[in-house]
Amino acid sequence: MITDDESIPLLLRDRKDGFAHISTPLPALNYQTGLMNVETFLGQAFSLAQQLPDAKHLINLCDNRYLFGLAFCAALIKKQTTLLPPNRAEETQRLLINDYPDTYLLHDGFASVIDDAKQININLLNLSAHTATGSSLTAVPLTAIPLIPADFLAAIAFTSGSTGKSKANKKSWRTFAISTVMNGNAMLPKTDQLIHTLATVPAQHMWGMETSVLMPFFWRVCVSDLRPLFPQDIANALNKLPSPRLLVSTPVHLRALVNSKISMPACERILCATAPLSSQLAQDTENLFAGNLLEVYGCSEIGSTAYRATATITSNDESTYWTLIDGLEFQKINTDEYQITGKHLPGAQLLQDQMHIRGNQFQLLGRNEDMVDIAGKRGSLMEMNAILLSAPGVIDGVVFLPETKTEQVQRPTALVVANESCRAGIIAQFNKHLDPVFIPRPLIFVEQLPREENGKLRRVRLLEFYRELRGGNF
Repeated sequence: MITDDESIPLLLRDRKDGFAHISTPLPALNYQTGLMNVETFLGQAFSLAQQLPDAKHLINLCDNRYLFGLAFCAALIKKQTTLLPPNRAEETQRLLINDYPDTYLLHDGFASVIDDAKQININLLNLSAHTATGSSLTAVPLTAIPLIPADFLAAIAFTSGSTGKSKANKKSWRTFAISTVMNGNAMLPKTDQLIHTLATVPAQHMWGMETSVLMPFFWRVCVSDLRPLFPQDIANALNKLPSPRLLVSTPVHLRALVNSKISMPACERILCATAPLSSQLAQDTENLFAGNLLEVYGCSEIGSTAYRATATITSNDESTYWTLIDGLEFQKINTDEYQITGKHLPGAQLLQDQMHIRGNQFQLLGRNEDMVDIAGKRGSLMEMNAILLSAPGVIDGVVFLPETKTEQVQRPTALVVANESCRAGIIAQFNKHLDPVFIPRPLIFVEQLPREENGKLRRVRLLEFYRELRGGNF
């Protein structure tokens, strides 16, 4: 139990319990693979903290999930704030270093980093204090769990910038620790067994950070260091994990898994976030993994906020409601605006989505910027996207309102990842559910969309992609 004290433990776990599954032979870990327990993780984190330079901030670019977690803990121990970039592009690194002086890059040799920045490759360090044991070396585990000041600025998370410039969101250790306990209560299967987790999302993104980095600090969760992308790799990675298994993913990945027709190991729980998920895809996912899927709604300002069992959604409006995670509450500002409060949050957070609220539940009506006016009628891009993704044969797609250089009436445009033969079915799906003025034109078929690692589509990149497809003209 975490109380609102001046200091909060770095983690609350049995020291001998499994903390991570290491599948990648890493120089920093003396190429050790297999199960890593809590006290070994702590010992390595303390060892890394002693080798970090003095600085105020670090940008954690580690690709390996276990090394990312070690770096995050080492930074907490050394009282350094971790910057969580919306992506790992070199341009983003340079912008953050310019905005946050006294910053260095910490990476594991797998990410592209800017050459002229202060940086450390964690795989060039030795993360173990060693004693000789026969002819081998073994890590000396740490037995004392560090206390972290509750108000310490643990991280600054940046929004994906999907609708504009990235926004910085400050996260104290109190916010991270208490929200992790809240999230576990809402998301994890009810079991006393060690839960073995695989995530297909990057650790730098808040969805990956909350579920695959922070969750093992306060819950009996043992996370894989892998981040597989392709269906067969995901199946292989899950097969390495004992049951009960938990998969953390996104609609894009789940759609690829379902369409692959590859058999998957059973997962007791599947967690999905970052974009709307259709009830059909949720049902197909549950059938594929013989488990229960929970869709999570959240934002960088708050983190995970609400959940629902999407596979149970029917034409009945009752089933479309989201339930707030226990510990969060709605606070009404005026007729149309609400904000969310929580004792662990630095202040009330204004919601960017339009909602219909009922007690601790709500229906999403779409983001303010998702609402479009065409020919005197008002429609939702979120609804149009849901219709597109539900069309037979569609692997991925997006409906958006492009910027035009003319004064003519704008129409939504759709980019679709599917076989061209699906065109008639997609148009029929739009005709069935949409007013004719909202049916996307043109309908352009592409091989893939320019999604970020976390599955999101930044509007600026989407418009660049569209401009390239149109030969520079809108």
